[in-house]
This record gives sequence, C-alpha cells and structure tokens, in this order.
Amino acid sequence: MRSALALSSLLCLSACGGADPAPEGARTTVVSLRNIDCEECGAELVTDLRERPGVYAASFDRRRAELAVTASPSFDVTGTVKRLAADEGFEAVLGGGKGQYLGWATFPEGADARTIAEGGADIPDLRAQVVPGKVTVLDFAASWCLPCRKMDAHMATVLEARRDVAYRRLDVGDWDTPLARRYLKQVSKLPYVIVYDTSGAQVDAFAGLEVERLDAAIERGARR
Repeated sequence: MRSALALSSLLCLSACGGADPAPEGARTTVVSLRNIDCEECGAELVTDLRERPGVYAASFDRRRAELAVTASPSFDVTGTVKRLAADEGFEAVLGGGKGQYLGWATFPEGADARTIAEGGADIPDLRAQVVPGKVTVLDFAASWCLPCRKMDAHMATVLEARRDVAYRRLDVGDWDTPLARRYLKQVSKLPYVIVYDTSGAQVDAFAGLEVERLDAAIERGARR
C-alpha cells in the first residue's frame, strides 16, 4: 500500500529505532520470519520489540520477511522473537535469507491459472498474456499483501466454478521493481486487477480488494 500514511509508517519502521541511540557494544541481530501471510505480521513485532528495555532499534524488511533488531548484549533477541512469532502462529529463524510467506491459494486441477512474473520481473507486453476466447484476469500482487491473498483465494473459487476464465498472477515484488515501475506508477494500493473479455478488449481495471466489482467484470467479459 502506498498512501502517505503507509509510507510514513514504513519509514518509521526502518529508521525510527528506539527512544535512545544505541550505545557502544549494542548488537544487531537478523531474524527471518517463516509462514507469515502479510507485512503487518512483521510490523506488529517491530512495535512490540521497540517498547522493550534494551532494544534500541527494530525494522522489518517486508520483501525478505526479516527483522533486524539492535539491542544490548543482555537482551535475547532470538528467543524473544521466537516466542512472539509462535504466539502469532508463525516461525522465527536466526539469520537472514530464510524468510518465507505462506504460499498462494490452491487452484482446482485443470484451472487456467499461473504466475507469469516473479519478484517484479518486467513484462513489456501485457496484451500477449491475454488468452483468446476466455475472460482473462491479470492480477498484480505481492506476497506481503494480505488483500492480494484474499483476491487470490477468491479467484480460486471462481475458477472452480467456471472454465471460461484465465487467471494470470504477476508478483510485483515491491513498488520499486521493473514490473511495478512500468505498470503501477498511478496505482496506490494492491492488488491491481485488469480484466479482459473473450475478444481481448479491456473490461475494467481497479486497485484494491473489490471482489464484487471483479465478479461483475468477469460476467460482462463473458457476455461480449
């Protein structure tokens, strides 16, 4: 989400730190979070940690699903994060490069659904992804975006009921990737969805979790 408030919050998470500057001897520990479903999970841990004595700074890298905590040597960063994570139903692992979000929804066998972009890799021509003879739904999403996961789950139910719809997920990675810079300059939040009718003409495009609008666009696209 890219509203002014969201940007302010993200900047604070990465730069505000604790109330006092970190003294000499403070150590920074990186802990990866696994099986989380959105960036809010990490942001909530940051808020909790920054209130604890002995913690001088805490930030969350939403794309890598990692916490970086600067604390006094006497503060058990790993143990504390592991307990907090367990309370929320996910896992914390010491070290970077191990973060992992939950997977996307499971689609029924035979459904015309696939991911066509990973990590924000650029796709110069969206029209080439439109499936002739079907309503095509292009969904710009990110693994850290909870509304994106809800949209994905909704599309799984749509494709369970009908075979005249093709679903193409585009993982934007973040707002600064080549894919996002090409297509999301005027988009303020995710998911961003574009619907094409059976002839390849665009029916609708919108940002945010609007399942009723999506369903209506699919119906219109199927009738054309």
